[in-house]
Amino acid sequence: HEHSLDVRARAAMRLTSAPLLLLPLERLACIPWRVSHAPRAQLVDSEVQAYWALLERAAPPTVAPTPALTLYRDTNGWCPFCERVWLQLHAKGIPFDEELINLRDKPEWYKEMVPTTLVPAIKLGSEVIWESDTIMRTLEERFPEKPLLPSGDTDEREIIEERLAGCADMLAAGARFAYGSRDSLSADEVAGRRAEFEGMLDTLEANISSTGGPFLAGADFSLLDAFYAPFLERWAVQLPLSLDFHIRQSLRWPALDGWFDAMDALPAYRQKVKGDAYSWTAAVSAFTRMFAPNGTISDESAALIKRADSAAAAAMRSMPPTEEAEVARQAALTAARKLLENREAILADATNTEAKSQTHIERLDPCDVEYVERMLREATSRLLKRASVSVEPSDEEEELPPMLSRTMAPHEAVACAQAARLVSARLCVPRDLDGLAAAELRSVLHELACEAEAFAWSGSGGLL
Repeated sequence: HEHSLDVRARAAMRLTSAPLLLLPLERLACIPWRVSHAPRAQLVDSEVQAYWALLERAAPPTVAPTPALTLYRDTNGWCPFCERVWLQLHAKGIPFDEELINLRDKPEWYKEMVPTTLVPAIKLGSEVIWESDTIMRTLEERFPEKPLLPSGDTDEREIIEERLAGCADMLAAGARFAYGSRDSLSADEVAGRRAEFEGMLDTLEANISSTGGPFLAGADFSLLDAFYAPFLERWAVQLPLSLDFHIRQSLRWPALDGWFDAMDALPAYRQKVKGDAYSWTAAVSAFTRMFAPNGTISDESAALIKRADSAAAAAMRSMPPTEEAEVARQAALTAARKLLENREAILADATNTEAKSQTHIERLDPCDVEYVERMLREATSRLLKRASVSVEPSDEEEELPPMLSRTMAPHEAVACAQAARLVSARLCVPRDLDGLAAAELRSVLHELACEAEAFAWSGSGGLL
């Protein structure tokens, strides 16, 4: 739909009723933090509001350059075609505004503005442009600084154009292979689809090797990498779970493995648009549950859910800290700002008794909203400290109280721990935060959960 080169790939995706591996575009039910939930009972404690006001004043304001355009993308940050444009904008350093479009309930003004009604689209001055291929080529023409396409009639340009033309075949083969188990195929047909996809990966491997790598067209990141990255990113995490098919660390595709490493070293990708292993893994579990035919989970699907849940838990435990001190500081500040901007939505989601997404993740009772708020306040304070931001009250203000107090009952500490674990599990990259900021936030949430659990255990004499 959105990309002239992707018609066959999207046609293959539509053959299935419940896609798992390339995240669905039209049936997403996840509720991001930036979207408000139904009204909840407001915290009326004036001291609580004063504490948040103190944190808000402490956080330095964001200074953003004047946007050159507006990007319209999906609310969840999961559309691979949107990610292409998103990555290009960051790689070229083009400042932009964002308008997030709910794909399940697109606003009328958007459907009137964009004839296809699909995302992505951009508004450049008064001009509206849609389809990712058209958008990306237009950006190269209008913003020639930091070009991602070689100029004119050069051998380098010819190579990239030729490989861009093969992108749709690659995506279609990947979709047919990924969804093959849903099509009642014979063993020979399944093997044929696997061989077709492996052949496409072989071609990609040969292409990287022929131009010396580490990127798809040589030593530098180009538009070609932006085209392929969203799909390879998802396949690398999700195909091992669903089909025991491994792209990374394969003896068959070493140059492609080197490409993944090169992409991870690219700040515009790793620090801005790349989804993390936990989010893509948790999506497998969530969507397998969500799209079970008639709500019935087969034995095969149950096994997949079990594998995905186990892998997601392992990914949560193994998130490495950010090594660069300044990058970590900025990531912590980004996470703190997100909590400050969206705390009401997070509080509502954590105590939502009628959750529409990830319903297998148990929410807290609405009566426990106080403990969710305590936890979020403490998390924000610690993130600001990691960002080297001082939280100092004035003479008229009180110090921020800790999350845990001597008067707190063990079951209240348990609620704080549950809130920290819940928010960590609900956090999705890049929907809610970029990967580095999410890692900082999850680190703080894990720290708080462990402290609260130890407090509850000690206070209950080891009963909780």
